[in-house]
Amino acid sequence: MLLFGVALLDELSSGVQSAGGPDIERSLQLSHAATTAVLFVIPGLVQLVVDPVVFVLADRFGRPWLVRGGLAAMAVTSFAAALAPGPVTLACTLSIWGVATGAATSLTEATLIDAWPDQRARTMARWSLLSLVGDFAAPALLAALAVAGGGSASWRTGFAIVGGALAVWTAAVSLRGFPAPPAAPGDDEPSLWEAVRDALRDRVLLGWLFGMALCNLLDEILIVFASLHVRDRLAGSPGWQSATIGAFVAGGALGLIGFERLLPRHAERRLLLGFGLASAAVFVAWLAMPAPWLSALAMLAVGATSAPLYPLASAQAYARRPGRAGVVLVASHLFAPFALAVPWLLGLVADRAGTGVALSLLIAQPIGLVVLAVVTLPRPHDRSRSPDS
Repeated sequence: MLLFGVALLDELSSGVQSAGGPDIERSLQLSHAATTAVLFVIPGLVQLVVDPVVFVLADRFGRPWLVRGGLAAMAVTSFAAALAPGPVTLACTLSIWGVATGAATSLTEATLIDAWPDQRARTMARWSLLSLVGDFAAPALLAALAVAGGGSASWRTGFAIVGGALAVWTAAVSLRGFPAPPAAPGDDEPSLWEAVRDALRDRVLLGWLFGMALCNLLDEILIVFASLHVRDRLAGSPGWQSATIGAFVAGGALGLIGFERLLPRHAERRLLLGFGLASAAVFVAWLAMPAPWLSALAMLAVGATSAPLYPLASAQAYARRPGRAGVVLVASHLFAPFALAVPWLLGLVADRAGTGVALSLLIAQPIGLVVLAVVTLPRPHDRSRSPDS
């Protein structure tokens, strides 16, 4: 389905932004701190403030036009980023791109969840799989452009290519039908903000939203620190660093494919317990690997066992508010400051105590989700809101 492709394009465009960071820093003559602010901090703060407004508009006027408009804005801002003359222009452009991404990708995800409410975990697994494809395609694209002679300006060409792909996808989504979204709240239904206030009193939902936030640990954060670990602790070459990251992505894809096949035969909570415990075990084993080639091999297992955790945690959260995925998305912003702060805090830990200590803290993701699965076991009167028991 065309809408699932939005996940791939989202990660492709954000991947060009992340993987192109070193070249952006050199070509615009920025410091490390300034580069981080331009690429991540400023756009993240703007998105944190504006995203809830986008969700309110979608709840009132419908999702299709906001999704299509968001995709179109992503295309335009990608072209603008390719032409940005300096850091201020780039930061402003990426801030608008971030808001457009929130409209296009978050609302697409919510639409897919609401359209097939009995297949939440499968929907999120497919969404995550296409996101992994985008994660892999972005550095591959920039590497190909560098080999072709793009030099430090490869990121500009990368943004332009992504802009073209987004423009084509915008046209395709606009020409095809859109899954029927849930009806706008009637007189007898709570408005979005009333529903969010009710959701924030649901401790189980808050627990799963925190679990979703934890899933950032064994994802982009692990990729950054794993590369440093292979370089500094195992004396691995850049080739081995890339191989380790590639193994993580490949393992994640295999894990998601296998997970989707397990779904019809096993309860989601049982799968969460199994994958969570397995992920914790193989992550500890990966940390103990003494050589780069063993690290890359073990990282394949880390990716395979950790990748299904986000779809499972998301499915549990969405199941708490059937038919109101937008409510869950708005409520999830409660933990957005946590997601923004964690990379910085882990960086401080790495500076003071080493990357090994920082990496060891990432086990909080699988352990935290296992604990959540145990403590949120549905009581008899609550089973109507639980995705499985």
